[in-house]
Amino acid sequence: MTRSLSEAWEDAAAEPDPNTDLDYELQPLTVIKIEEKKGGSYMILPGNDDHLESEEFIVADPGSVCRLDECR
Repeated sequence: MTRSLSEAWEDAAAEPDPNTDLDYELQPLTVIKIEEKKGGSYMILPGNDDHLESEEFIVADPGSVCRLDECR
């Protein structure tokens, strides 16, 4: 018998560990600031050497980007 979704939700940690609880794997990122005239947005790419060939990226406005130790 499997546990119900509500039971699993109740047992979940309030602050889950990204690696062990969520299966996230931390990877280095490359952050590039886009021209000021375009609002100072940031392009965030995988940090590996072949990031220019990658189809994965994020574009974020300055208000959405901060150091983790400064975001609260």
